[in-house]
Parts: sequence; structure tokens; C-alpha cells
Amino acid sequence: MPNFIWPSLRRRDVGPAGALGRVIHWLGVIVAGLCAMLALEFAVEGWATRLSRDLLLTAIVLAVVARAARYVLARE
Repeated sequence: MPNFIWPSLRRRDVGPAGALGRVIHWLGVIVAGLCAMLALEFAVEGWATRLSRDLLLTAIVLAVVARAARYVLARE
């Protein structure tokens, strides 16, 4: 469980599945960051609070799923 929260050191020999896991991880982190920034903007504006909450929840789920993909595919 600690490796899921804090990644272990990167290994060089992860293979194609590991490389795919890393790509999925970083794409998921980027999309989660964009969702979080959009949720913050909607919350600041105050006109779409429900959408803001949904986007924030989506950002959290994306970040966890992206980390899980890296954990499973790259074993990091």
C-alpha cells in the first residue's frame, strides 16, 4: 500500500507495458490537473457550483486511476 501512495524509485527495465503505464499515468495527471483548474475557476465564478464539485471529483478519480495504472503496468 505505501507504494501506491508514494512511488518507489524509477526502474530502467520496465518494458513496453511499463512505458505504457507511465504514459497513461502522466496523461491522467495532466487531465486531472486541468479538471481541477477548471473546477477552481467555476467555484471562483460561483455560477456552476455543482459542475465544479463534479469536476473536482473527476480530477481526484483520474489522479488515483492514473497512479493505479502506473502501479499495475510499470510496477512502480
